[in-house]
Amino acid sequence: MRMKIATICIAVGLFVFACGCVEEKEEVEVETGNVVFQVTDKVTVDFDYVNVTFSEIRLFNQTDENGSYITVMSESKTVDLISLNLSHINETLGVAEIEVGNYSKLWINISSAIGVLNETKETVNITVPSGWLKIQQLHLFNIQKGNNTITVDIDLENSIHMFHGGEEYKFIPVISSLEHRHEKKLQFREHNKSKIRNMVGNRKPAIDILVNDSLVEKKVTLTANETYEFNASGTLDVDGDDMTFLWDFGDGTNVTGAVVTHSYTDEQKTYQLWLTVSDGHDEAKWHVTVKINS
Repeated sequence: MRMKIATICIAVGLFVFACGCVEEKEEVEVETGNVVFQVTDKVTVDFDYVNVTFSEIRLFNQTDENGSYITVMSESKTVDLISLNLSHINETLGVAEIEVGNYSKLWINISSAIGVLNETKETVNITVPSGWLKIQQLHLFNIQKGNNTITVDIDLENSIHMFHGGEEYKFIPVISSLEHRHEKKLQFREHNKSKIRNMVGNRKPAIDILVNDSLVEKKVTLTANETYEFNASGTLDVDGDDMTFLWDFGDGTNVTGAVVTHSYTDEQKTYQLWLTVSDGHDEAKWHVTVKINS
């Protein structure tokens, strides 16, 4: 299902002033910076509104030997993205005073998302499988004295996905462009999707499971000696990595593959079923308790 949702820009304004020490009594002044949210694309026809809650924004300063994280935003703020789009306004998420130097990582924490469907007016929770969006590359942002602005463009059209046969929405941020400006001069800009993907920290696969085409929760009851299809083909790796699937049915049976079949023979027993999905970098695990009836 194609989500016609707005492209969002997160503009992180970082102001730095006065770094040298001429006299012993001279004070170092550091100007504050703004974190700005900006909508730049179409409104979705699928939702009346989409609220996204941002909890924290960090920059990693690697100027000293060990480096340290600078918090740009620490208090949660919820933004109605569609309302911003319709009103053509920006939203300030936070301010920060930071030192000049090289910042190699930008971490943005998205804690939750919720929306109202256009057709049914139903309020739906949009799950966020991994809260941190991590942009990191050596010497990515060279913050200088004066007005610095870092802009991250999140493409929501490709960030919201449907899972479990269309019964659940999940939000996995996809970046369409990245920009850093000092005053009015462009320092850095990238909009090549392949290059940007290499800048973003790896996200674990988001597992999607159907058993005989039905969604299962934490527990499921099956019938002994009946063959069931376990389908994880809807699992998504937003980074585009190849995935491997390992099923442990809890009865001594281990098989690989996105879609497998299995039958339990022992009646009146309970098993712990695990699926491990690897993208070659990280593993995601799914677990369900299986009760077998006669």
